[in-house]
Amino acid sequence: MRVNQTLFVSGIILVLMAGLALSQDKAPPQSTSTKLTSPHETQPTAPAKVVKATPDYPVICYLEQRDRTITIKSGPKGPLYCVRTSSGKVLYENVSLEQLSAQAPAIGEFLKTSIAGAPGAKADARVRPVRIDASMR
Repeated sequence: MRVNQTLFVSGIILVLMAGLALSQDKAPPQSTSTKLTSPHETQPTAPAKVVKATPDYPVICYLEQRDRTITIKSGPKGPLYCVRTSSGKVLYENVSLEQLSAQAPAIGEFLKTSIAGAPGAKADARVRPVRIDASMR
């Protein structure tokens, strides 16, 4: 009983220390506003075009066809798909399977019926009889 209490208290302390360490890793937000020293000075202008950055999601796998490569990524609400041509042109970027099926039905059908496996491996869905050996050795 005493050992269980010691393990429980040690686990609580470990969790608290990890939470404290992770909370200290975050840097405080830096202020980007500039102060004017005189009324005649102006602030630097912002760039005219703001580029929207696409978030980088972890890649699950790549599916290669003759003329395109499909990248499957892990998104916040399920898998996301990116389709690129063999020359590198992006056709679709971070879209769900439903969106991809609506925009490109052939690719959507390919994804619904595809099977992942090792390179060079062949898919075999035949039922094989199981041999049970009940002999005593």
